[in-house]
Amino acid sequence: MADGPSPPPRAADQEEVTHRLERLISALPTKADLSDMVADLRENFGREVREIRTEVSALSTRVGALEEVAQRPPPEMTTTSPTAFSELQRRVDDLDNRGRRHNIRVRGLLEVEGPEDLRAILTELFNHILNRKLDTPIHIDRAHRALRPQPPPTAPPRDVICHLTEFALKESIMLKARSSRQWDFHQCSIELYQDLSPFTLAARRCLQPVTQALRRANLPYRWGFPFTLLALNNGVRHTICYPTDVPAFLEALELPEVSVRSWEDTARPRPDLPRPRRRRSRRRGRASPDRALARELSPPHSPHHADV
Repeated sequence: MADGPSPPPRAADQEEVTHRLERLISALPTKADLSDMVADLRENFGREVREIRTEVSALSTRVGALEEVAQRPPPEMTTTSPTAFSELQRRVDDLDNRGRRHNIRVRGLLEVEGPEDLRAILTELFNHILNRKLDTPIHIDRAHRALRPQPPPTAPPRDVICHLTEFALKESIMLKARSSRQWDFHQCSIELYQDLSPFTLAARRCLQPVTQALRRANLPYRWGFPFTLLALNNGVRHTICYPTDVPAFLEALELPEVSVRSWEDTARPRPDLPRPRRRRSRRRGRASPDRALARELSPPHSPHHADV
């Protein structure tokens, strides 16, 4: 059955469509509305740009001030800074020496070619000093030579530094070792010292003129920790802790003036560590099996034979 022609639209529907179109058209922004929107956008963007410019200007000012401060020479140290640094250095040096309390430095022990059993040698040496059986066990945690290259045969041997587990035994050895400056052991003249930090050794070397003056005046003295030189005179104890204490110390003990270097300005000596040896490649100088076989099979080269 064929479809018939569509019925004509009703007047009510046409009016409804017309009203909807009118409402849509009336809801569209006008030219004035678009102008207001563009003006608002310009104002907002302009305000944000001005804020960014203000922040960038402030950052530029701060960076310029920092660059100016960085280009200035460093300010001179105040009078309290050297004292604070000196006290810190003494404390660090004291910690270093406390870590060496169990150590003994043995000087004069000849070096031998190849590996040496330092624990066995030191055990025999310490038992010899203590007048005990040479095979009496002594617990030695570690023992090694001073960390520097091995000297030539004509130079003195390197010191041996060892760490004993028992502090009381270490003190007994050092107390007995003080009864004699040198000990004959295995045809060597052995000396025993307390292992001290490089800073303490440098400071004691700087104060040698003072200790020599004390010995000439028969005034007893001893070393203290943190680094201190103590002397007793008429029941009064006098001390040197800093280089600035030397003049008052000499005046109080009525000793002649001596020249003493400042041990705080002395640079700490760096240990001469042995340079690592370069390992040679095992492949260098070795021919591969294929090349060796080719050389064996190839005929001997002779000027009478032409190269093929």
